[in-house]
Amino acid sequence: MVRIIRKTWVRILSDWIFFIFSIFLAFFLRFEFSIPQNYIPIIVYSLLREIVIFFIFYFLAFKIYRTLWEYFSLDALKDLTLALTFEKLLFYLSGIIFPLEGYPRSIFVISYFLSLIMLFSLRAFIRWFYETTKHRRSVDNHFKRVVIIGAGDAGEKILREIKTHKELNYNVVGFLDDDKNKIGKIIHGVKVLGPISSLYQIAKNNSVDEILIAIPSAPTSLIRDVVGVASKLKITVKTLPGIWELIDGRVSINKIRNVKIEDLLERDVINLNSEKIMEYIKNKKVLVTGAGGSIGSEICRQVARYKPERLIILGRGENSIFNIELELRQLYPDIPIKSYIADIKDGDRIFYIFEKERPQIIFHSAAHKHVPLMEENPDEAVFNNVFGTINVMDASIYVGAEKFIFISTDKAVYPANIMGATKRIGEMLVKFYNSHSKTSFIAVRFGNVLGSRGSVLEVFKKQLESGGPITITDPEMERYFMTIPEAVGLVLQAGSIGNSGDIFVLDMGKPVKILDLAKNFIELSGHSIEDIGIKIVGLRPGEKLKEELWEKEEKVEKTSHPKIYRIVSNMGIDRNTFNRKLQELLESAKKREKEEIERAIMGLIPTYKKDINLTKKALKESRVSEIMYYETKD
Repeated sequence: MVRIIRKTWVRILSDWIFFIFSIFLAFFLRFEFSIPQNYIPIIVYSLLREIVIFFIFYFLAFKIYRTLWEYFSLDALKDLTLALTFEKLLFYLSGIIFPLEGYPRSIFVISYFLSLIMLFSLRAFIRWFYETTKHRRSVDNHFKRVVIIGAGDAGEKILREIKTHKELNYNVVGFLDDDKNKIGKIIHGVKVLGPISSLYQIAKNNSVDEILIAIPSAPTSLIRDVVGVASKLKITVKTLPGIWELIDGRVSINKIRNVKIEDLLERDVINLNSEKIMEYIKNKKVLVTGAGGSIGSEICRQVARYKPERLIILGRGENSIFNIELELRQLYPDIPIKSYIADIKDGDRIFYIFEKERPQIIFHSAAHKHVPLMEENPDEAVFNNVFGTINVMDASIYVGAEKFIFISTDKAVYPANIMGATKRIGEMLVKFYNSHSKTSFIAVRFGNVLGSRGSVLEVFKKQLESGGPITITDPEMERYFMTIPEAVGLVLQAGSIGNSGDIFVLDMGKPVKILDLAKNFIELSGHSIEDIGIKIVGLRPGEKLKEELWEKEEKVEKTSHPKIYRIVSNMGIDRNTFNRKLQELLESAKKREKEEIERAIMGLIPTYKKDINLTKKALKESRVSEIMYYETKD
């Protein structure tokens, strides 16, 4: 039937039959189903006149025949109503100018409403028939039984799209909402079944396959509770992005995504002052080192939004540089991009690139970052993270760059490992170079970022794929976490407010226990903690149970941005002494001896391995737990 109705001539013929019938029916109703013989000519004349007028509005003005009835909408109803209204008004005016003797005025009103009702009903019936038959045809495709969390505007829009797009294979069982006034009510034929706390019972009783969280402002606690229920029932959870991610403010089914681990972290929405960032980046030559890495590539993406004159991407891995260049050229075709494969340890190569490109803004994110690896390769950590940084700094001064922004880490605070120590020396270099350069040197310190290469989540994912268990070093280990886009956005913001020699630290929110992160990761993956298991393997060399964002000796000041703080330290650096100690560090690195390297580091950083005895003690004690599995408590 639907196939026949889709033919244009069938729709036109049906409309005209119903339109003509509505006029005859108006006369029958007016004369109580007994039309006097003398009114037959009047009916014929009025019908011919209405047909001509209706033709104008039906075909020429509103093109009613083009609408597919199976997708009949409010917009189509508006056009139909206007076409009939204008037709009747024009017919009425024609009756004043060219009167029809004996034509009852009541027919004008009755026929108007009858034609409107009949043509609308025809379309509504076809759409209902189409939706019903389509639903029946699709039952065999195994519809996913879905519960929508949130019966607000977002939930209503999601339901409407699900009903429109049957190919999504969703069958909405009901809504859950904590608003008592909504419970028991019906939205587009779907009932609000109860409060969100009843999710477990409702999902179980209704054989739910998937849960959709349709609350853009959903708190972390709510998402965590829903994920916990879903994990027990082994069903999927999807959500709308947070309201800060919905840039255009529009809610649609194609924005529904899987719940991410960062959705379970308690973080405030971060607002950036884009105008301030634009001021120092727009129409400037910007160079990013480590551009193929997780942080470096995101810096490139965000810098490109602020319309630099030229974006120079520099990195050591050709594949990662190729990938980010390809991405940037597709997203920002109007921005000139130049890629260089280079190692920051190669001073000649770095100076050649800087002299050729003359960058004005430098973001230095190139670094070795893996703590255990750098403990085993301390010489490489020193050559790359310290003396590679010096090469980039010297080249920045040589070309007269305006700003140099150094990416640091919370591991630079009371450093207990080689990697953290090299980053702390990088911060010291920012202070040191500030004293004898026109280039503004700025450092930004922050904690761990979720999703970076080699991050804890990548390790968890590989362990999960192999069937588990998930390994963590200690049940009490805590870390600060932030998403890569959030951290990079604040790095760019820090560059807009920083003066030479400034060291900034980002507000990372509350620290997260790695144990809790592991539990959430397992549940998000649709598994139970009991099935996968969590194994305690003990602290690794150089690791600390808890990281800090600043030392007790450092003073923390507020800045113009609520998420960025300025570190004020009494770090007095004598130029000659600092140069001499750097030379000692270089000589020790050339000898490849870890003990000598650490001795040289201690000469530069008095707080290096301040808690070394505690760390060793923790390592010794933690090894007792290597064969134990952590048992969760309900």
